[in-house]
Amino acid sequence: MVRFIISPLHKFPLYPLRANPYFLWWPKFPPNLHKSALCFTPLPTELLNNTTGSSVSSVLRATFEHQVLGARFLVLHKTNPPQLSPTEFAAKKFGDKMLNWVQVVTTPTADTNGTCLLLHFDNKRYLLGHVSEGTQRAFIQRGIGIQRVEDVFLSGPVGWRNAGGLLGLILVLADTLAGRIGSLKANALKDNAEERKKKGKRSTQDNKALPRLGIHGGKNTAQLLATARRFIFRKGLPLAPHEVRHDPRAEEHTYEPDWEDANIKVWYMPVQSTMATPTSPRKRTHDEFAEANQVNEQARFQDPGRDKTLVDTIVTQMFDSNWTMDALIETTLHQVKLPAKVFIRENNKIQVYTGPLPGRGKEVPDIPVLVRQPWPGAMIETLPSTRPSNKSMCYIVKSHDRRGKFKPEVARELGVAISDYSILTSGQNVQGKDGAVVTPAMVLGETVIGSGFALVDLPDASYIDGLVHRKEWTDDNIMKGLHVIFWILGDGLKDDPRVQEFMQKMSSVRHIVTSTDSCPNMISLESPAAQAFKLRCIDPDRFPLPDFDNHVSLSNTPVPNTSIYETGRTGKTIQFAPSYLHQDDQIVPFPDIEKLVRDGLDDQVLEMARQAKAKVSDPEFLAKVEKVESDIPNRDTEIITLGTGSSSPSKYRNVSATLVRVPGYGNYLFDCGENTIGQLRRSFGRDLPEILRDLKCIWISHLHADHHLGTASVIKAWHEETRKSRPSAKLLVTSHTHMIDWLREYADIEDYGFDRLLTYNFQSLHPDFPGRRICRSPRPDGFTEEETEAIGLKQIDACFVKHCFGALAAVFTFPSGLKIAYSGDCRPDLEDFIKIGQGATVLIHESTFDDDLQGDAIAKKHSTMSEAIEVSRRMGARRTLLTHFSQRYQKIPLMEQSLEVQPEAEDGDKAQKDEVILVAFDHMRVKLGDFRKAQAFLPTLQRLFQDVQDDQ
Repeated sequence: MVRFIISPLHKFPLYPLRANPYFLWWPKFPPNLHKSALCFTPLPTELLNNTTGSSVSSVLRATFEHQVLGARFLVLHKTNPPQLSPTEFAAKKFGDKMLNWVQVVTTPTADTNGTCLLLHFDNKRYLLGHVSEGTQRAFIQRGIGIQRVEDVFLSGPVGWRNAGGLLGLILVLADTLAGRIGSLKANALKDNAEERKKKGKRSTQDNKALPRLGIHGGKNTAQLLATARRFIFRKGLPLAPHEVRHDPRAEEHTYEPDWEDANIKVWYMPVQSTMATPTSPRKRTHDEFAEANQVNEQARFQDPGRDKTLVDTIVTQMFDSNWTMDALIETTLHQVKLPAKVFIRENNKIQVYTGPLPGRGKEVPDIPVLVRQPWPGAMIETLPSTRPSNKSMCYIVKSHDRRGKFKPEVARELGVAISDYSILTSGQNVQGKDGAVVTPAMVLGETVIGSGFALVDLPDASYIDGLVHRKEWTDDNIMKGLHVIFWILGDGLKDDPRVQEFMQKMSSVRHIVTSTDSCPNMISLESPAAQAFKLRCIDPDRFPLPDFDNHVSLSNTPVPNTSIYETGRTGKTIQFAPSYLHQDDQIVPFPDIEKLVRDGLDDQVLEMARQAKAKVSDPEFLAKVEKVESDIPNRDTEIITLGTGSSSPSKYRNVSATLVRVPGYGNYLFDCGENTIGQLRRSFGRDLPEILRDLKCIWISHLHADHHLGTASVIKAWHEETRKSRPSAKLLVTSHTHMIDWLREYADIEDYGFDRLLTYNFQSLHPDFPGRRICRSPRPDGFTEEETEAIGLKQIDACFVKHCFGALAAVFTFPSGLKIAYSGDCRPDLEDFIKIGQGATVLIHESTFDDDLQGDAIAKKHSTMSEAIEVSRRMGARRTLLTHFSQRYQKIPLMEQSLEVQPEAEDGDKAQKDEVILVAFDHMRVKLGDFRKAQAFLPTLQRLFQDVQDDQ
């Protein structure tokens, strides 16, 4: 019989340690293991079965001195730690050491239209406030990582004002978190498999500890996400919308937090507007009413629980479904919706179907075919209706109470071993001298009360009364430790007597105000501004300086100076732990752009620029250009490349957007990536209202996020600028039908001007071009005279291209003969695009990859520079502008083209001999008649960027 017992020391309160006859004392005990003891008892075999929450670390043969007591073995035993998520475990272990601070990352400027706060703990980060357009790019500029962000708290009523950058940010966070989740799963499966293999059991996987992305906000948070189901899809990212539809303290007041994790406690404060709630959603079109004949429209608002369940399910399927791209479903050829990849099964093998397709003017056989299964979210045709929210989300955020400072001198007096200090600081009792129990309270200082801040968002004056009368402000339990209130205010509210009275009443708290009429419209993105300054030094006619003012706000009002509150500035940091501290030295200073670029302009570059300026000013050169270009219509047409990058915003290039101004006709926007409105503000400053009033059409080439996430804000800006001066004006928005569907669905969340749009969608093939992918135009005979008068266009032609579902290239034709061809994203095998764009005045074509990355271009269905130029030459385009570059490129690619004007070119070969190809930069402005001038500066630009390293 083996006689022994084992247990942690602190579980033996009956005997003083040395007097306990059942304990043996080991002077040197192995680290990280509980001490063991021996006594004469039968072997408790249940300890070895791991059924008591404990585990046996090892079994050793007893030493001689223990054998004389009848013991044969020593069993070293430890208690398993509680099963916590990695985040919770890290917080529990290091909570007394963690650095905790909040920083203002963005304030209202042209570059960043909202206020975003970053709350930092060493193990996790949080975003609070507005995730407006431009937020993601601001994080890149500031060099702030978002890899540890797992919760986003949206303030204000849900709309594009506070959530316009959320969808783009989620895509980045999804890819980041997916990588972390994949690594955690792989490690967990490996450890689990090894452990269970030893016990002969099947491996399992526990997902409880995997990170999730939480989106906290008011009503319509999940609805906003669900509207993006046709163009946002990620796998393996658990996303949890926390939608606050009811006031948690409306009926019964409680000081308990509404949400918490291992780091923070959060109190939701939805503030009700005193304005009347909208009685109905947006006006619906005749087609929508026709489609809804079989649906009781009122019933759609009578079961909010069912609607919320459906929307939440859609969001789950968008980010955490088990859909696979290779899954095929069987249907009939007649039911296939084009464009789609069609397969057939022959001799038990799946092959690509190459026969006639429906909608192309030929009879098709009624045969079974296979097509790829769409991802689940995209199969939901329409969402349940909703109404705009009139509740603005505000928050109180505090850290948990922290243990007081450990007092080692007291621990020594109580006889606590140094090896037990960590046990005390983790909240457990230990044995002191003479076996006395020592508790943490005996050796720790006074508990440090959790500290934090409030975030208040008041879009207009109707929310003020609801805020100042909140119960939380009078609750000592909630207010204890509250040091700061961040205010996000609408125009004019900083001077409202009710707001100022509240601030003075709460004078013990620091008040920091950010608003469009208080924060300076400073340069928030120094890197692209510095690049613009360099380019201006070389070619001032094509590269203007971005508009900014360090002393005037975005609303064109002076920056206030008052003692009641502090004006929020980017970089403002407040540390809460280990001590409370305002770190104003972190505030981003007003950038000196000229100083930033002084070292980047060498004498050789400046001399080359001087020579180019002399060339384009030479009368002989100008006369040649005039003669050769005399047949080009609308030579005063100006192209402004607002965003020239691909995929996602980067430090030097924003995502796709190109504005074309045609004097006498209007302004036309080709694609509208995130924060296009910010790029417009920087490009035109106080002239922006005129630009918006003359905006006639927005063309969206496809539904990838980098091409259209700025559309809603541009439409809203146009709507607000023209609803009083030109209330009958219409804005043409033309794209694939799914883009129009998204605009229509989003109009339920916010009234941004959808009712004033003239929508023009392409979804079917033209019957007159069998076997081709040329689209059937909604106006086969062109626009009517009345429509042409209103929007300036004679005809829009389009064709499907090889990139993604619904991707389109377009050709805009004007009454004067001006013809603008726009490729969108595509592979260059574009016979249909070449056909409809033949003889184009100007081709704006994507050039995502350099020629040495053709494999990447094929795999991702993009074009290289040489492929784009070949399309231009086959199309016979007189002028070509390359854009949509991979974000790894900052430098200028080398191109083979003649820089000399050839006046002998005849009409038949003018396109070939008068070829001019330019490379686009953000904010570049070039007129059709100035392409030759801009071309003269290309060698200088290549020299400027030749030493710049591309991002790999």
